[in-house]
Amino acid sequence: MNIFTQDTINSRKHRTAAGLTPLLKNDDLVMVFAGEPIQKPGGHDQTYNFLPHPDYFWLTGSRRPQGVSVFTKADGWIDFVNPISRDELVWEGGGTVIPGRPLSDLDGWIAQQSFGRIFCLGQVGAAHRQTPANEDEFQHIQEGFNQVRRIKDAAEVKLIRDLAGMANHGYERVKKFIRPGVTERQIQLEYEMAVLSAGSEKMPYDSIVGTGTNSAILHAIPTARVVKDGDLVLIDAGADVQDYCVDITRVFAANGTMNTQQKTIYDLVLKAQQESIALCRPGVEWHDVHKASARVFAEGLKGLNIIKGDTQAALDAGAVSVFFPHGVGHMVGLRVRDVGGKFTKDPRKAFGVRVRVDLPMQPGFLMTVEPGLYFIKAMIEDTDTRTKFADFINWSEVEKWREFGGIRLEDDIHITPQGPENLTSVVSK
Repeated sequence: MNIFTQDTINSRKHRTAAGLTPLLKNDDLVMVFAGEPIQKPGGHDQTYNFLPHPDYFWLTGSRRPQGVSVFTKADGWIDFVNPISRDELVWEGGGTVIPGRPLSDLDGWIAQQSFGRIFCLGQVGAAHRQTPANEDEFQHIQEGFNQVRRIKDAAEVKLIRDLAGMANHGYERVKKFIRPGVTERQIQLEYEMAVLSAGSEKMPYDSIVGTGTNSAILHAIPTARVVKDGDLVLIDAGADVQDYCVDITRVFAANGTMNTQQKTIYDLVLKAQQESIALCRPGVEWHDVHKASARVFAEGLKGLNIIKGDTQAALDAGAVSVFFPHGVGHMVGLRVRDVGGKFTKDPRKAFGVRVRVDLPMQPGFLMTVEPGLYFIKAMIEDTDTRTKFADFINWSEVEKWREFGGIRLEDDIHITPQGPENLTSVVSK
């Protein structure tokens, strides 16, 4: 079932055509591939659940494999689709096929043209290869496509808001469930059962649940670890419908109340998130959004006697990255890592961290804002790290925090001309 109206799909094709046309020569061809199912190793006729390439799904609304949407300046968009076979009807019951020409016509149609450069986007099959002169030409066309897809339309924004409501069922459930004696795995199951019951088709990524020191593991896999009295419980989980998703993180006290040490760090992370969200406006560089959180952390850690010396010098040296080792966020929406930033062979860093998006914000962008402050044993016990930042980190003070774990708060922010719109605010902090 197509979750988007034909008017929405037509609008996307129109906007993409307008973005690509100035970049193409008259004899250029752009092909966007859905991809093909992947066979499971040793699975004989079994394949992994098919996921259409996001570029193709966004452009066509189709979730069937092997489809190709092609664009030329002369003809606009033409869809080539694979008809439903008898075997599909027998085994899977068929599906929805969008209007278009039979896929079997594609090679003959290409042979009848006199194309110069052919640009292949999406999940390209072995039978088709692009022919631009160099990688820069391909990246130029891909970036033209990305520029259009980064701007979320009204249908996408509504879907994300609906998904936040589904995720909220999970967070409300675990808020009541978390207590000393339950395990990380049990918390995961409670969350996912509630979200799936609320309408989510699947989880957008492996749900993260970390208790105690596990809360400092950035992608903590839920284990049989038992929640202890006084633990923090970090949950990073979402909801998903046809690959559209929300990405949300919240932190809970196992016994319902944070101690002074925990509340101090929680308040720092909340302040960092609030200041970064306030900067989520058109024209603001994403690097500056990251730097806002890093400054809050550096100043807060200096107040705790963990950062020492000149605060700006500590930031410039990257010392805060020991405790804030990831970017402040990423694009989200269609998949948990949506379109992303421009391709670059030498990405810039911000206070010691490679930030995933290196762009100024535009109306329609959808970004996670997820600052986190962690005491990660692999970082604070590393000899090279201790030597590198000896002038900026009071390592004897850090020892008092080695069992703390970590705190991260994450919301999905829609960039609008009027300012940031938090699409996941329904999930309380």
